[in-house]
Amino acid sequence: MSDTFNLAVKIIRSGGVIVYPTETFWGLGGLGTSSEVVKKIRSLKNRPLHKPFPLIAGNLKQALDFVSFNKDGLELAQSFWPASLSILAGASSLLVEGVRDKKGLVSIRVPPHPETARLCLAAGAPLIATSANISGEKPCAEKKELNPDLVRRADMILEMNQAPEGRLPSTLVRIAGPGKIEILREGRVSRNELERSGWTTV
Repeated sequence: MSDTFNLAVKIIRSGGVIVYPTETFWGLGGLGTSSEVVKKIRSLKNRPLHKPFPLIAGNLKQALDFVSFNKDGLELAQSFWPASLSILAGASSLLVEGVRDKKGLVSIRVPPHPETARLCLAAGAPLIATSANISGEKPCAEKKELNPDLVRRADMILEMNQAPEGRLPSTLVRIAGPGKIEILREGRVSRNELERSGWTTV
């Protein structure tokens, strides 16, 4: 691991907030188990209180230490991850308010970005993975597009070998019944791809 990667892990573990690349856009994140981190990121983004933050995990095993799926949710995760597919899951008590919603649910994915996944594993918990922008502004695929004030106020910006691809965000779904999923936001994983895999979309 590089010195900068190790520094990023140290900052995250100590409750810091970093700017880092995901497979989709530049992200802003820290531990999803820390209320203080949630407050910091919400302040940096000027994000409304009613909007919870999504998470990324390093692999399915790490995700299952912090969320719970029913049978269909687990099957969906096993068949697709790592992928730009975020699934609503039951949040454990380890995850804080602002990550889980009022129903106790959280959006989580295992990203197809090996370095970002490795960052989650090294941090020891799923990371908040909200876009690194001020709420209402467009997400950034290129470093030069990042808001300078946001970058300055974060604890670190971590560059990786794989840059964000941009274009579309992750697809967000919830399990709507046996073999059925509701697409809450269609993104990089298309409705057709989900249906070709045997899922009924509603």
